[in-house]
Amino acid sequence: MLSFFSKIRRESGFTLVEMIVAMGLFLVVIAITTGAFIHILRTQHETVAILAAEGNSSSAIEQIAREVRTGQGFSVVNGELQFMNAQNDSVVYRVNSATSAIERSADGGTTFEPITADNVLVKNLQFVLFTGTAGNPYPPRITIVLQAGAAGSPFTDPVVNLQTTVSARTLP
Repeated sequence: MLSFFSKIRRESGFTLVEMIVAMGLFLVVIAITTGAFIHILRTQHETVAILAAEGNSSSAIEQIAREVRTGQGFSVVNGELQFMNAQNDSVVYRVNSATSAIERSADGGTTFEPITADNVLVKNLQFVLFTGTAGNPYPPRITIVLQAGAAGSPFTDPVVNLQTTVSARTLP
């Protein structure tokens, strides 16, 4: 009878080695799963930041384009776009290299206010002016080229490249 109970006791349950091996495998699976989950969360965070920067950059270009359509007297000086808008304000658009933001001035360049959010880092902003000639007058066209990135993003190169060409509604 004693051998019957000792046989049952030995055959039921797990040994200490089996428990250690099972726990080790479980920890490895949990570590891999947790690492993958953290990587996915970081990627999602970066994607949201890039999408927000792209949306804000697109809004800034659209704001400039709307004002250019009704403007006149365009010039590009030292990378700054200068013109008179429909309300006869002397408007200047530029990129501030210290803050990496696009700025707008409605008083001829005395005071500037940013038109891009803090989450946008403007890497490059160019204005290319095309004007007609005396024999071939056509409305001025301005090509706006913007390269921007997301603030806090691990990407070092610009991730948003936008370009648009705007034609003014008035002849020179």
